[in-house]
Amino acid sequence: MCWIKKHLSNILLLSFLPITALAGADYNYHGTLNIIPGTGHIRANWQITVLDDTENNITFFLRNTLGEVEVEGASIKRFDISQGEEVEGLETAPFRKLQFELAEQPSPRVIHISYAGVLLPEPMHNLINAIEPGRIELNVDSFWFPIDARFNKLLTADLTVIVDGEWQGVTTGEVEIIEDGVHILNTDPRQDIAMTLSQSFRISEADGFTVYDQRDNSKGLQKLMEAARVCKQYLDRQFGTVKPLPRGKLLITKRSSSGYARQNYVVFTDISSAETGPLTRFVCHEFAHYWSIGADFTTVENWLNEAFAEYIGVMAVREHLGEEAYLQMLQSFRDNITAKDLPPVWVSGDTKRGPYLVQYRKAPLLLAELETRIGRDRFMQYTQAWLLQPVRTTPALLELLEQITDKDERDWFEQALGSSETLQ
Repeated sequence: MCWIKKHLSNILLLSFLPITALAGADYNYHGTLNIIPGTGHIRANWQITVLDDTENNITFFLRNTLGEVEVEGASIKRFDISQGEEVEGLETAPFRKLQFELAEQPSPRVIHISYAGVLLPEPMHNLINAIEPGRIELNVDSFWFPIDARFNKLLTADLTVIVDGEWQGVTTGEVEIIEDGVHILNTDPRQDIAMTLSQSFRISEADGFTVYDQRDNSKGLQKLMEAARVCKQYLDRQFGTVKPLPRGKLLITKRSSSGYARQNYVVFTDISSAETGPLTRFVCHEFAHYWSIGADFTTVENWLNEAFAEYIGVMAVREHLGEEAYLQMLQSFRDNITAKDLPPVWVSGDTKRGPYLVQYRKAPLLLAELETRIGRDRFMQYTQAWLLQPVRTTPALLELLEQITDKDERDWFEQALGSSETLQ
């Protein structure tokens, strides 16, 4: 069932975050989430504040296993719900579209959405999103909360999770244990509300980060903590003078595959047999996404997010383990793409997101070559300027390169990005 109520009644009145906490965000999400781990059933109530006065037409995606959708809001002129179509960059489209037309009126404009259902009747293929006894792990990939269909809007979140039993939690922001669950407060604007709750975390504190381990052993733990220490110091020294990395939250899972990150919140697979170099690169890559983010990840521009983060990770390996380890890592990248028929990294007018090997191997190798051409100091100046400004398109990147170097270097790099040749 789905309907609009123009006049708000019998709704949960929720306080707003201080306006200082909302700076830079497009939305504030404030709500409650009831979870039954034994059945996977959830019930959510959201008060979503639209912080951009110019946004009058908004589409949210919500997982299509969730029903009992109710929508309320005095500023809603029209609402429609329909099945979502396939979206470029997403493996499947298991979502509904919630389309809103809002009245033009002063802030705050608020949309109230509630829904319920079994979120994941069948496990997702990567086992990341899950609601099960002892473990609750959720992020935007399961569409458990209404997400702007453009996937480039930022939100803050104030969420109370109600769940029976004694739980600990980790997210990008702060977690408070309360009587009937946990309270999650994310005041730093992000694109996701990612969190993990567990009844069996093993927690290790360090300077600048915390490790949450879901395993029943500590194999590889000290390697991870050393890698995180190195990465935090290196990245804050290079990029943190204006915007320092917040406290890192590192989650080690029992999975053999499928890790991910939300800037300072990094989720690892089982690291028992991890090697120092690749582990350092991975941690630094994911921490680097605190700055290397903002390009549209559903388009060709996603190479900016991933290639810079990956090459920063490689540079951190050079800083920590030396030149030989750096050169070996670059050679391993070349070996990954040898004899592969790969498209260009970027060509003007292209829109389709490139494959993994282009974004994570070919493009970082081009950045390494650019660094060799213009020198390490100037390359770091270029990278710092790029990551600390808000523009996230390849033409803007090329323009910045010309400003810092010259037109010849810009022309070379643009030509290299557009080449289909395999790097040697």
